[in-house]
Amino acid sequence: MSCLVKIRAIKEQLSPNEKKIARFILENPALIRDYSSQNLAASVGVSQSSVVKFSQKLGYRGFIDLKLAIHEAVLRGGGPGGMAGGQHADRKEKASAAEELYHVKSQTLLSTMELNDEERLLKAVEVLISSDRIQIIALGAGSLVARNFASVLIQIGKSVVAEVDTYIQLSSVATLGKRDAVFLISFSGESPRMLQIVKQAKKAGVTIIALTGFSANPMRSLADVELYCVDRADDYEVPQIVSATSQQYVVDLLFSQILKRDRKARELMKLSRQAAENI
Repeated sequence: MSCLVKIRAIKEQLSPNEKKIARFILENPALIRDYSSQNLAASVGVSQSSVVKFSQKLGYRGFIDLKLAIHEAVLRGGGPGGMAGGQHADRKEKASAAEELYHVKSQTLLSTMELNDEERLLKAVEVLISSDRIQIIALGAGSLVARNFASVLIQIGKSVVAEVDTYIQLSSVATLGKRDAVFLISFSGESPRMLQIVKQAKKAGVTIIALTGFSANPMRSLADVELYCVDRADDYEVPQIVSATSQQYVVDLLFSQILKRDRKARELMKLSRQAAENI
C-alpha cells in the first residue's frame, strides 16, 4: 500500500500540526527525498518530534523509513491522484463538472484498491462463503450500499439481513452464532448504536467484517477482518459521493471474488438471472 494513499486516507483525522505535514508531503512528494526531519519540520513550521510522531502514526519506525516509502511511491508514479497542488488546481480550473466527477471517482477507486490488498479481500470472501447467515449493518448513506450488497448475496442463496432499524438489528444479531457473520459499513467506525450491536455480536462469537475508514477506530479494533474505504478525494465538496463510491467498490470486489471462487454461487446467480428475465 502506497504511503501517499495512507496519508490521503487519514488526512482529515489528523491534528492541525499533522495536517500541515501531510499537506506538504502530498503537495511536494518528490522533494522529501532530500529532506531531513529537521528540514521538514522547519519548512512546515512544526517541531521535529511532530515529524517523527507523524511517521510513527503511519506505521513507520521513524522519518527515514517514511522518506524511503515516499520516494518509492514517487518512483511508482506517486499513487492515485499523485499530482502537485498547482497541477491539481490547473486541472480543476479547466475541467467540466462531468470531467471533475470522473476524476474524483477514478481517484477514489484507485485509493480504495490500494488500501485493500488481495489477501485482506480474500479473507473476507472466505468468511462470507462459509457463513450460514450474514447480517449487514449500516446507518445513513451506507445503508444503500448495504441493501445493494444484500440483494446480490440473496441471489446466490445466502441468508442475509440488511435492516436499518436499530431495534431490528439488535434483535437479529441476538440470534446469530459462531457459524454466522456480521458485515459492518461505517466510515467513522464510531457510531454508539453500531458499537452496541458489534459488541453483542462479538460476545456471541460471530465473525465480524468491518468496512471503515483507514484511521484507527473502535469498530476496527473489534473486527476479525478489516476492510477500508475513503471519503475524500482532493477537495471535492460532496464526500457522500466519494464514500459511497468507495464502499460500493469494495462490496463489488467481494461479490466478484465470491462468484469466482464458489461454483454453486455461479450456478445460483445464473438461475436468478433466468428467473428475472422470465417475469
